[in-house]
Amino acid sequence: MSPAGVPAGIAAADLKRVVKDILRHKNNASENAGLAGQAVGNAVEQYALDRKALMLVVGLAKKEPAQAQGTIRAMMDYADKYGLLDQLDAFDDLIPTLERIVERAKNVRPSHGAPSGKADVLGSLLGGKQPETVQ
Repeated sequence: MSPAGVPAGIAAADLKRVVKDILRHKNNASENAGLAGQAVGNAVEQYALDRKALMLVVGLAKKEPAQAQGTIRAMMDYADKYGLLDQLDAFDDLIPTLERIVERAKNVRPSHGAPSGKADVLGSLLGGKQPETVQ
């Protein structure tokens, strides 16, 4: 009871409306989760994608860019330190991709010490170290 003698809380009609609204949203969420799962399955099958890698990218896509970059950077660092990248021939087909990444990173380096105004991709890959200037 409230101090005025009126029952505290929600009226029965309002409670029923709130519960109905919650259940509707839960049903929509369940349906959407099913559709998302189906989309994942279709993509994995159609493009022969690695499900875990795809879901990692999906998770990263939901993050702020700085958070996603931090996770990618840490993943690369941990995989290297743990020895997961030691068998380099397993990555032969990725060398062109890695070269493109490095080339992009080189292109954002400031020349002669002047700031470029672009994201410091190389610096983030090197653990926050300042990139060398390009002569």
